[in-house]
Amino acid sequence: MHPVLMFATGLVTGIVGIGLAKKATATAKAQDLGDKTRKGVEQARSGLRQATVDSLAAVERASASLRGKLETPPAPMAETPAADAAAPAQDGPKS
Repeated sequence: MHPVLMFATGLVTGIVGIGLAKKATATAKAQDLGDKTRKGVEQARSGLRQATVDSLAAVERASASLRGKLETPPAPMAETPAADAAAPAQDGPKS
């Protein structure tokens, strides 16, 4: 009976050991998955932040350019004698 007791003890110890090993592996895999997920989220956040900064910079440049165009008054059109000579003179209504 002594050898059967040794066999049963080894069997129970093996079952418990395998169960703990599976649980530890599953926990490690879950932690790895969590770490990978956090890393992916951080990369996405960084990429989104950089895209937002770039977009805002482009909007700022475009706004400054348009503001510059609107703030500078257009140059007045100078009437030149050549323009007056090219226009036909009107003497009045013809009857």
